[in-house]
Amino acid sequence: MTDDVTRGGTRSDILNARARKTILWANITMIAMIVIHDSDHVRQAANWCYTISAQLWLVNVSVYVPSLIALALLWRVKGAGVATMINGLLVGAAFSEVHLWRPSIPVWGIWNDNFFILGVDWISWTILALTVLVGALVSAAGAYALGLQWAAR
Repeated sequence: MTDDVTRGGTRSDILNARARKTILWANITMIAMIVIHDSDHVRQAANWCYTISAQLWLVNVSVYVPSLIALALLWRVKGAGVATMINGLLVGAAFSEVHLWRPSIPVWGIWNDNFFILGVDWISWTILALTVLVGALVSAAGAYALGLQWAAR
């Protein structure tokens, strides 16, 4: 990029577009990872002959809210990068707390006990590790997008 006009837009437009795309895909990836994580809980419940209550399903919706907020802010242009950073950190920390220690608020049914007590299999451990890793990467993507937006100014 030797001049300000590249591919039909200014350098600023290109950087902002890249930041928006990064935020969009980071949050879509986070939602997809949480869906995979939730699917594993459905598998666990089936294996343990445990019925997931409607109340637990409603509480579980809360883990999707940070990603949805970040995506909503994307259309407002401001705040989406910060929301994405917070989203990744929140998801990684919260999933670690609930599954490795114990939840702060015991609303998770059988999952009020940690994975050690529950004796989950390698599939659940792998999905938990990936969920925490994706959370960290989503947070990093939010920081990257903020850097792109700063450079565009």
